[in-house]
Amino acid sequence: MPRSGLLETQDKQALVKCPTLSEITKNMDENNRINFTKKTIEGLEPPSGKQQERYYDSKTRGLFILVTTAGAKTFYVRRKVKGRSELYVLGRFPELTVEKARAKAGAFHSAVTDGKNLVEARRAERAEHTLGELFDEYMERHLKKSRKTWKVLEDNFNRYFGHWKNHRLSAITRVDVEKLHHSIGQSRGRYAANRALDLLRAMFNKGIRWQLHKGDNPAVGISEFTEQPRDRVLQPEEVERFFRAIDEEVDPDFKDFITLCLLTGQRKSNVLSMRWCDIDFKGHHWNIPGEEMKNNQSLTLALSQPEIDLLKSRKKPNRKEFVFPGDGRTGHYVEPKRAWARLLKRAGIADLHIHDLRRSLASFMANSGADVSLIKSALNHKDIKTTLSVYVRTARSAELSAREKAHSLMKELAKASDDSDPASTEQN
Repeated sequence: MPRSGLLETQDKQALVKCPTLSEITKNMDENNRINFTKKTIEGLEPPSGKQQERYYDSKTRGLFILVTTAGAKTFYVRRKVKGRSELYVLGRFPELTVEKARAKAGAFHSAVTDGKNLVEARRAERAEHTLGELFDEYMERHLKKSRKTWKVLEDNFNRYFGHWKNHRLSAITRVDVEKLHHSIGQSRGRYAANRALDLLRAMFNKGIRWQLHKGDNPAVGISEFTEQPRDRVLQPEEVERFFRAIDEEVDPDFKDFITLCLLTGQRKSNVLSMRWCDIDFKGHHWNIPGEEMKNNQSLTLALSQPEIDLLKSRKKPNRKEFVFPGDGRTGHYVEPKRAWARLLKRAGIADLHIHDLRRSLASFMANSGADVSLIKSALNHKDIKTTLSVYVRTARSAELSAREKAHSLMKELAKASDDSDPASTEQN
């Protein structure tokens, strides 16, 4: 729909820039009146020798149609508001019919009579931020403080809210958000739906704080889905098959990536974006900056000799920034979903995620007798409760095994006692 102040119309040959509205009203001849019908408007020819021609409706006050040299025909309504002549764009013909144009012109006059200024309201609406503009502000002023997080959240925004980019913030209602949250839950899962809701809520909170949005936060007050914490780890009977599948892997980048994920216990995003400048070969350390970490806390991780050897084997003259370089916009390797699925199929393992390798390392560390604080430090958990959840599950498993062994021992002792009881022998 054309904007007040500047009209732009386009035919098959060229883009025609129409005059400003002040030029439209100049020397306006209100005697050029016709009875608006579909047939009469279709018969209006593009003006010759001037940029536009105006025709007033003989039945509706202030309603006119502007015809440009490109053949575009646009309905307007004109009326004085507080002593000032105002023009209000109604819409293009034939998308907007004569009947609807007359109805909209009538509604405009009624609104003016009631003291409303629809022209100012439209100007305010056009000045209002869209969701896409809010996200751009949110990304520049907040997200980009973390190199790691903003790229992930940008992808999430485009995936879940891309179709809302041009929506004015005031047009997004709580009902809309609730429906979208439910839809994402159905198609992508509860976790994805909740993270999408978290992102939208955070964006609106910042928008309100930065005075970019004067209304309420439509993402507040919506109940999130209940999430079941994932506790999948590599089982002892799966370990041998898993390592054999890694040894048989033909893609060297994927093979090294998975090996480092398992050995270091770090998040896949950190391993994917590992930089050579953060590797200290002499000190056998990997220094991960805080802005790369989920909890914003830097980590200096000691590297074992196998890890150092693997990294040295990848050190090539053309690999100047990333340990795992890539051709995409990030510049580094991206999550190898197909290769991962191929490895699991070869190993005969189901329902295992790459992130489960991190939890698996914690589990095996606990089984080897590592203290919970040591596991927390190795995985860079901000909250020890996160570590304890893995540690307790492992401890319960060990406890069950110990109790089962105790039960077996008690049964053996009881059997031995029965066999040596003279009374029992006499009865037999």
